[in-house]
Amino acid sequence: MLHARNLDWNLPPPVLPLLVDIVYTRGGKQVARGTGAAGFIGIFNAMVPGGYSVTIDARGKGGMLLDNLLQALLHKSLTPSMLLRRTATSAATYTEAVAALSSTPLVDENYYIIAGASTGEGAVIARGREKAVDVWPLNSSEPDGWFRLQTNYDHWEPVPLADNRRGPGVAAMKALGPAAVSLAAMWGVITSPPVFNGHTDYSGLFEPAVGTYNSTVWM
Repeated sequence: MLHARNLDWNLPPPVLPLLVDIVYTRGGKQVARGTGAAGFIGIFNAMVPGGYSVTIDARGKGGMLLDNLLQALLHKSLTPSMLLRRTATSAATYTEAVAALSSTPLVDENYYIIAGASTGEGAVIARGREKAVDVWPLNSSEPDGWFRLQTNYDHWEPVPLADNRRGPGVAAMKALGPAAVSLAAMWGVITSPPVFNGHTDYSGLFEPAVGTYNSTVWM
């Protein structure tokens, strides 16, 4: 299982040098890795070596600020990045991670894209505030079910004409085909326009089974 992501977040230039990879340890042993910003409580991607990797995408433009604040205060909900950090440091397996990321209350909507260490372990979790509204797993019985590509729009809805990264990305993956997939080939997909664009701040490549975790900040 291979996993690649772009973060198109329009981060201010002074913030980019603050992006850091973090190693979480317990009893002197590494339990997880993640990427975030120095001083930022949460993380926006994570990997448990030998277990799974997870990345976050925004959904629904992140929700309304007032609604998010009320959700945090009244329901003790976590931000998506805080839940990812907690999950990566407490859930050892793909199954445990999917359950935690699907059911823990959040302050706003998002997508969790998760890849496991074993064949067939992969899904996109579309989150509402209370729980998952959709879990879109890999499905080898579908013609293109060997991969999942997620941007910032529900996969069952059409993408806006002004932001169609999905179409070119899916076309590139189909042209690649499952027999040719590698981290290097996926790097080619995520660094080709418009999948890669002027809003891209960060790219990552992950292979949970062997513990590969590569980060690139675009300065």
